[in-house]
Amino acid sequence: MCMPTIRTIILTINVPGLARLGLWAGLAVLGLNDSAARAQSIYTPAAAARHAQASQDVMDLSRAWRAVLQYDHTYQAAISEQAAAQTERAQGRAGLLPQIQAGYVRSNVSGSASQPNFAGQRVGRELDYKSTNGYIQLQQPLLNYSRYAEYQRGKARADQGSAVFDVRRQETGIRLATTYFNTLLAYETLALNRSLGESLEGQVAGFDARYQQNEGTRTDAQETRARLAVAKADIIEAEDRLVVATRELQALLGSPPKHLAALGSNFPLPPLNPGSLNEWLDRARANNAEIQSARQAVNVAEAEVDRAASRYLPTMDLVATYGKADSENLSTLSQRTNTFTIGIQVNIPIFTGGYNTANVSRTRSDRSRLQYELNAAIERSQAEVTRQYTNVQGGAQRVIALEAAVESGQLSLDSARKGFEVGAWSNLDVLKAQDKLYQAKYELVKARLEYLLARLQLSAAAGDLHSGPFDEINDLYLGPVIALSRNNNQ
Repeated sequence: MCMPTIRTIILTINVPGLARLGLWAGLAVLGLNDSAARAQSIYTPAAAARHAQASQDVMDLSRAWRAVLQYDHTYQAAISEQAAAQTERAQGRAGLLPQIQAGYVRSNVSGSASQPNFAGQRVGRELDYKSTNGYIQLQQPLLNYSRYAEYQRGKARADQGSAVFDVRRQETGIRLATTYFNTLLAYETLALNRSLGESLEGQVAGFDARYQQNEGTRTDAQETRARLAVAKADIIEAEDRLVVATRELQALLGSPPKHLAALGSNFPLPPLNPGSLNEWLDRARANNAEIQSARQAVNVAEAEVDRAASRYLPTMDLVATYGKADSENLSTLSQRTNTFTIGIQVNIPIFTGGYNTANVSRTRSDRSRLQYELNAAIERSQAEVTRQYTNVQGGAQRVIALEAAVESGQLSLDSARKGFEVGAWSNLDVLKAQDKLYQAKYELVKARLEYLLARLQLSAAAGDLHSGPFDEINDLYLGPVIALSRNNNQ
């Protein structure tokens, strides 16, 4: 980031009653209202900002969302997970279709054989021949509820995979928004700390100049210098946080962002649509991704119960076999046979050692567990919607209050300066007023970002987080370009 250039102008007037006025006239030029300093720190000069906005290097929230869907490793893992789950449908359907298999056996047979002759004497002979046997078999289930239950389970698992993917997609959106806004907050914090540090440096220089001309005390300079030391420590901490936040954003985007779209000066607070909490709760019951995933898990458990219970039932299959053999055994030695058989194969389970009973009991208990988890997911969703709804509504009021606090803080600082000029306020009072102003500015930036995040989290809780909310926030609230690469290199 390019550090803003701020000139310190100190008016030296050899009239004791006007010495304080000269000091604070110089400080006023320092720009305690950080709008000008921040304008320079965003990107200097202005022409470069316009060029950066037009270039492909600027990463706004909409482009970041699409980049995350292309690169983020966690999201790509979710895509693979969904693709694997979709194969469950074909696996289940395969059990209902004909099963065809073939086999071939070729053997060298050697040994001896004996048989009685017409006189009743046993006559032996040596055996040494080749035997071959090949077949192809088709088996088609006719009455097999177990295969049908497996088919239903495969469909349920595929639907569950899609629901789980929706959960991962919503989580990816929230991770992106949180990381993006954390980066903006880290940048704004650094800009505020640098602005405050430069202001304090100018105040220290002013007090030193007054002291050298025997117009002030060293106490004022020492108080300001102590606060400056704290500000420098805050700058170092803010720089480290920005580096970490930028790296976390890079992990999602796949490349280090050079320029980011930051919050604009205009911050509208439109009402929610729909405006009623009950409507948001109804949306969540119907569309929340976590609830949908839990419902599909219950459906899978239902299919598992049916599959386990089907083992009590008989099965009936159509079996057709074609075989071809050469010297298959001694009775067909040196003979070639071609056979075709077709028939119905019926299997009736009688006793399995208690396995079926235990398996059915297990699947029913598992279904009960998943039903309770579904109820818990519904309650979590309702609580999350309520939390984020109140965060949005209360966040809007908090933004308004903090905007008023910044204005009041500026007026308080102006009053403190005037009080210092006439000797009614001390330098320490001015420093406290200045700290409160910058703290209010920080809280305002933080509250605005938390408000935007709450809107996205509310959409996610209602199962409606897609590109639309990201584009809406991007168009309404983001605009100015900040140069992260230049900031980090500084």
